[in-house]
Amino acid sequence: MATALQQQLAAIAANSTHQLDLKAQKARHSKSLLFEPRDAAGQSFDTIFQSCYEGFEELCMLDARFSAFGRSLFSEQSKDEDRTQMTAAENEELDRTLEAFLGLVGARLLLRPAMKAVEWLVRRFRIQEHNTEAVLLTFLPYHTSHIFPSLLSILPDQLPPMFRFLHPYAASLQSPPRHAVLAAAINNQAFFSAFSQYVLRVARARHHSAVLLGFWASITAQAVNGMVDATKSGREAVRKQREEDLLLRVLPILQSALSIKGVPELYLGACMIMTILATKASLADNVLDAMMEAVAGSWSSQNVEDGLTCLAIMAEEKEHVSLPKRVTRAVLEVEEPTRLLQDLARRHRVDKLVLGIALSGVEFDSRPAMSALIQESAQRHHLDLSKLIPQLALTSADAESDVLMLDAPEQQEVLEDGMGDVADQGTADFGLATLPDRGRLLSFLGADDETFKHYLSVFEKACLTDEGVTSFLDHHQLRWKQAFKKTTSLTFLARVWTSSRVPLARARALESAIARKQFHGPANAMDMQVLLPYAIVALSDASQRSRTAAATMCTAIRDLCGDSDKELEHTQVWSMESVYGPSTTPFHPLVVDSIKKFIDGALLPMLEDCVLDGQHILQALPDVLGGSESATRGPGSKETKAMKTALRGDVCTFLASHAAVTPGLQAKHTLLVMLNRIGKAASDARKTVLLPFVKQWATVSSETLQAPCSAEGISKRELDGVIIGSMSHRSSDELTTLQEIATGDAVPEVRSAAVERLRDLFSAMKVATQITIADWLLELAIGDADISNDALEALRDLRYPTEVLVHMVETCPNASDLLEEPSTTKKRRTSKAIASTPRKPDPTRLDAAIRRITLVLDILENAKLEKRSQLLKGLFNLLGELHQYKTLVGSQLVYLQGLLMGCLLAVVNGLKDNSTDTEVDRSVIRADLIVETVRTTSSTQVHNTALLLISGLASWAPELVLHSVMPLFTFMSTTLLRQSDEYSAHVTDQTVSRIVPPLAASLKKRGKDLVSGASELLLSFTAAYEHVPLHRRDGLFQHLVQTLGDTESLFAVSAMLIERYSTDSRVTPFVSDLMAHFPATTQLLALKQYLNLVFDALKPKRTLSNVILGFGERDAAQIEASTETLLQALARLMENSVLRKRIAKDFAKGDSEADTLRSTYSQLLEQTMQLTRDLRSNEELRDAASHVLTALLGLTPTKDFIESSAQLMQTGSNETRQQVFQSLEARVVQAKRGDAALQQTYLEVLPNCCVFVASEQPVAVRHAAITCMDQIVEKYGKRDRAAVLQAAETVAGSAALGSEDVSLRTMSVLCLSSMVEVLGDEFILILPQVLSKTLDYLADTLSQGQAKSNNRLQSAAFGFTVAVLDHLPWMFSADYLDRTLELSAISYNSGSAGSSTFSEMVAAKVQPEALLSSLDRTFATIEEGCSADAIYQHMEVLRRAIQQNSKRDLKQQSATIFSVLLKAFDLRRSKSLEEDDGTDELFALVDTIALDLVLELDDQTFRPFFIRLIEWATTGLPKKDSHGRLARMTSLYSFTHRFFEQLQSIVTSYASYLLENTAHLLNTLPIKTEEERALLNAILQTFTSNFKHDQDDFWQAPDHFNAIAGPLLSQLEKAKVLQVTERITPAITELAAAAASPDHHKAMNTTIMAYMRHESAPVRLAAVKCERAVTRELGLDWLALLPEMLPFISELQEDDDEEVEKETIRWTRQIEEVTGESLEGMLQ
Repeated sequence: MATALQQQLAAIAANSTHQLDLKAQKARHSKSLLFEPRDAAGQSFDTIFQSCYEGFEELCMLDARFSAFGRSLFSEQSKDEDRTQMTAAENEELDRTLEAFLGLVGARLLLRPAMKAVEWLVRRFRIQEHNTEAVLLTFLPYHTSHIFPSLLSILPDQLPPMFRFLHPYAASLQSPPRHAVLAAAINNQAFFSAFSQYVLRVARARHHSAVLLGFWASITAQAVNGMVDATKSGREAVRKQREEDLLLRVLPILQSALSIKGVPELYLGACMIMTILATKASLADNVLDAMMEAVAGSWSSQNVEDGLTCLAIMAEEKEHVSLPKRVTRAVLEVEEPTRLLQDLARRHRVDKLVLGIALSGVEFDSRPAMSALIQESAQRHHLDLSKLIPQLALTSADAESDVLMLDAPEQQEVLEDGMGDVADQGTADFGLATLPDRGRLLSFLGADDETFKHYLSVFEKACLTDEGVTSFLDHHQLRWKQAFKKTTSLTFLARVWTSSRVPLARARALESAIARKQFHGPANAMDMQVLLPYAIVALSDASQRSRTAAATMCTAIRDLCGDSDKELEHTQVWSMESVYGPSTTPFHPLVVDSIKKFIDGALLPMLEDCVLDGQHILQALPDVLGGSESATRGPGSKETKAMKTALRGDVCTFLASHAAVTPGLQAKHTLLVMLNRIGKAASDARKTVLLPFVKQWATVSSETLQAPCSAEGISKRELDGVIIGSMSHRSSDELTTLQEIATGDAVPEVRSAAVERLRDLFSAMKVATQITIADWLLELAIGDADISNDALEALRDLRYPTEVLVHMVETCPNASDLLEEPSTTKKRRTSKAIASTPRKPDPTRLDAAIRRITLVLDILENAKLEKRSQLLKGLFNLLGELHQYKTLVGSQLVYLQGLLMGCLLAVVNGLKDNSTDTEVDRSVIRADLIVETVRTTSSTQVHNTALLLISGLASWAPELVLHSVMPLFTFMSTTLLRQSDEYSAHVTDQTVSRIVPPLAASLKKRGKDLVSGASELLLSFTAAYEHVPLHRRDGLFQHLVQTLGDTESLFAVSAMLIERYSTDSRVTPFVSDLMAHFPATTQLLALKQYLNLVFDALKPKRTLSNVILGFGERDAAQIEASTETLLQALARLMENSVLRKRIAKDFAKGDSEADTLRSTYSQLLEQTMQLTRDLRSNEELRDAASHVLTALLGLTPTKDFIESSAQLMQTGSNETRQQVFQSLEARVVQAKRGDAALQQTYLEVLPNCCVFVASEQPVAVRHAAITCMDQIVEKYGKRDRAAVLQAAETVAGSAALGSEDVSLRTMSVLCLSSMVEVLGDEFILILPQVLSKTLDYLADTLSQGQAKSNNRLQSAAFGFTVAVLDHLPWMFSADYLDRTLELSAISYNSGSAGSSTFSEMVAAKVQPEALLSSLDRTFATIEEGCSADAIYQHMEVLRRAIQQNSKRDLKQQSATIFSVLLKAFDLRRSKSLEEDDGTDELFALVDTIALDLVLELDDQTFRPFFIRLIEWATTGLPKKDSHGRLARMTSLYSFTHRFFEQLQSIVTSYASYLLENTAHLLNTLPIKTEEERALLNAILQTFTSNFKHDQDDFWQAPDHFNAIAGPLLSQLEKAKVLQVTERITPAITELAAAAASPDHHKAMNTTIMAYMRHESAPVRLAAVKCERAVTRELGLDWLALLPEMLPFISELQEDDDEEVEKETIRWTRQIEEVTGESLEGMLQ
């Protein structure tokens, strides 16, 4: 474990800025967003700033807010700021500025200017290190973009803890996926908080963007959702604590977000997150209130709709309806709040929000729309506004009497209890005075709807108080005191409790009825059975209060019936005749005893459950009346005796009669719902009561029922369904009635309900009835009736038994029955010609038939046909009929064909899976019809389905389809195989795998050859090859071969593809890949069969090749061309490296499979050799056969190959031997050096190769043998040097190196080169012989002008000399070296590049004495006969020799080197080089070599040579040789210019040796020729350089200055013929600078001013320009002579030459700029 000190040191090292570590500093500087590290490392801050500032300027143009940063982050001063040198306060201020800029630029990071600007922050301020958090948060919204990996690449190794989730992505430089960021936000509180605070800071600064806010909102919303889910687990206390922590973490962020004004996107995001919190977390009302206040207090006109949506959702999550006053006030203060709430109500639930506003105490008199909205919300929540908001309820009652309060569950009672008693309202008038006179109305169950509605509206108002109910019932119109004598009041109450939509009114009606004392202890028994159905209906009321009262009423009705027989005899029946009015048909009453038994046996046991559950009666009573044993048992009740069947039937009839005649639609609906659930017991009721009622109901118009349905709140459609649903399948009358209603004059809704009822009853019908109904529905569906769509929908929804489907298929109309039959009269008059005219079909009947068939097939498609084999006969008959229909219609009927094929396919697939089904009649299967369908249609879908059908039949009953499959494969080749979709591929695979195996088995059973028998199939697939999509080819043909049998068909498929697509270069690789899917034994067998096919093609009487390749239809030339193609492809297949590796692996196993493989290979090799012999005389096929043999020889492992080739070498032809050697050579090239077994094997072969390097062997064989030996020696020769030496002697003999054949000589030299590398010193014995011959051959080729034609021999010869140089350099004698250097130059001169390697190596390998002497000896020869390029190469050897040898050696050989250099310097004088290209480069090289030598020698050695060089140039030639002297002088000054320029002040004094000659030349040299101009330029350049680098005051010495000043200044006179400013003026200027003496300056100035009065204007102009140049260089030092200059300046200002005058003016201004004074006064 590390100590504390070590830990501290490690921390210091981690935070160190490495200011003294240049490597670390460079690595930091190379961190860049835009540039590669290697490029960034070399950039200066000036360069970076210039590039990045351009991006910043573009940002300023996009957004002016960026301009503020131009004074800080992007100022010129920023280039010099270093964070490491700044104080803490300065760094904090810088951080704030940087974060502000990052927040603003974050919206534009995908723009190039923004990235440039950020690049400056990265490079200068290193924000990736000092502001890592801000940078990452800025870039985070673009985490999937290409810029994020660039950021990750420059981040420090240690990221802030909150960003540790980025470590794996930073390591791999990949963009983090969204789920990684989301997981960090959920689980990492620091990251969640930091990200949110960053967004809030940016938003406050108004630097936000839609990208940032959208990303934050989505991530935060999902994160909060995940956090809420995480709080759901654990104990209750733990969950609450987690929720509190979550709220403490999230709500402050949301509060801050809402407080930022003017950022609607941020407000919307906060609302979205609050919505998630409210709906998913268990929040208390006070928390929700606080959140709602925050939302309402922060909205603006832009986002008020978003805020209202959020408020509505949070209000729905509250337990209490009330709202905070601030929320209510904020909502009502919004512009048009009612409209906004109404719009919101269309998308969301706003009930609690609206009710909360209503409960706030605000008056809504001026807002009627708001009042209506509150009423609707109250209705949906079942709230009694009469008690919650009485004034609002009363106002509503006046406007709309039926909207007081909707059905309320138990919540209603809770609210009523909570509200307490309403204040006494006295005997207020509820509208009793407006009650109409009932006239002779005896019963409200027989009253018209308008009268009852008026009474009901008054009662609903009165029922708010007990006094109101009492006042209403005491009204004289109701005759309440005579309730048990008159039917008015009780029938009104019965209708109220079953029809009113107000729960309180219903409950009051029931309670008022049972409050009559006659219900409690009557003097005489009373049969109140008329009210019993209504009491039963009340038991299903939604209000428990009503159900309790209804249960009491049922008990009271039972008590009124009495118990004793005497009481039963005297029981009075209440209002039997008048209850439904005088004109109403009487209902079917029950005797008192039946009533008693019904109540005791059915109702009383279930009353307690009914009170608790309003839905209980709807299921329990039908169970009792239907005969269920357990239905009469209640909780804790004793078991009662089941009701008898007769009694149950009577009760059903009793209830049905009331349901039929009652005017209350709700009561009618409830009674029928119960009756519809009763089975056989209600049959008589249906026949006698409900059947006539249903018929009568079907005739009632919708308009008549619209108002009653609306009043009672029931849907007309629902009511129709219940009434029509009372019909069952148990009698034909009911079914007939339903059919009559569906096809009759009933209203459309009822007709649709009738069809729907028949659909529901269909599954319970008997099969015969089902067939009848199905036929009836079919007729309706294909007809033009209004309910055809309903019938069609019913047909599609039904589940049919097999018998019905068979009937539907077999009853489809035949095409022949649709043809018009001529009348009898017409028949007698028709002639034979007319009789032969085809009959036309009836269009109407034809259309109907097509529609019926389509519908039947649609039905079959949706049915499960897998186990319905009985349909086969009908479906195949229909397929045959369909072909006739296509003729009649003139269309392919593609849709019908597709449906029919799909049905057949489903049935056949079922048969295939259930092969034990022996009851299927196979004679009905017609494969010919399927093939005809495929042939005559163009639909791809039909093709695919038909092929799958054939495939299925082939796998189930192959004998039925095999005779028809071949046309299918022909068809597939032109259609299906060309499709690229996956389904077509599946169809093809299924077709091949199911049809081909039985086809192959059938062929074998008949004794036929598989390939011949399946040739048509193979031809179909190969013909489709080029059209098959690329991604399907390999799998398709692999599947085909595997299915047919790879050992029998692989060769045939391969040969057919290759032969058919001979010009397609992709076919052979495809075949190779196809064969690679099979074992090596299979592939080798396929190659053998392939070769047999070639033999068959070459026979006069062909068999197999005629069948599968079609050679029987071609002439001899075409067959020969195809055979050549097959052979060439066969060779390429054998060259496949994958096949070779697999064969080698199988050979290495040594098992039976390897033996089989060897046997097959031997047979294949023998056949190939036989083929080679047979085709020896065929010039066209001979090479192809030879190629096959070569490839075959390379197929097996080396050891096996050598063993098998031994016999070939003995018995084979010369071509075979050559091929063996070539194959062996290729194996050596591919072999690995480290394989010991192969090393020994190849070295053992080496002597055998020598045997064939003999004069009696053909040149080609010897060449191949030597090439093979070369490869063996190069790779393995060092393992057996003795064998290599023996081989070298053989190759150096007359049969190889001594041969007259140039290619053999070349190969021999190359082989000997390899042997030199292997043998080293052991090669010395034969080296003289070999080297002499090699150089002789090289000289012969160069001397005969055959350099280009024998380039390979030249390269080989020079390669041999390089090998000797590399391993035996001391063997190069002077003679060999001279010859080689000369030949190298000649070779280069002839354009051959073979000598370059020798020239590069000889300097390093040969001793300097020998080499330099040889260079000196051969220079004259090379100069005389070679070009400048050749001499350049020769001089390069000298340069390398100087560079690679030590100073001591160079000093010892300096005389020789100087000799060579003098000759090189004299090259300018050579006449042969005058017109030669490349001389400038050569002269520059000579100067360079001389300088390289100077740097290696000391002054003692070089100075004599320098003096000698000057003497050589000045006096070495007679004066009459002016050209030679001029050339030597040029070489001298060219060198001395480089000499002075490079060594500078060190050699300034060497100029003393040149002064005399230079002065002479400057004074006497005429400027007439280019050579003279070149020499003058060289002189001037030389001395300009010398003057410039004088640091020892050499030129201040009067002797030196006087010697050069006059001649140099005199050159101004040559301004007539020279451009003095180019060379002369710079030289004079540098001399003036070097001769820093007032005397020297005065002398020079005097001379120059003298030239200002020269008669020649160019000379005067040159003098002025010279003065200007010197003035520019020396400044005030030179202008000390100004008094002497002024007269001359004055004169020149008025010079006759305009250019002189202008230049003088420029000089004057220049002087004024230097001195700072005007010359105007001085010049006057």
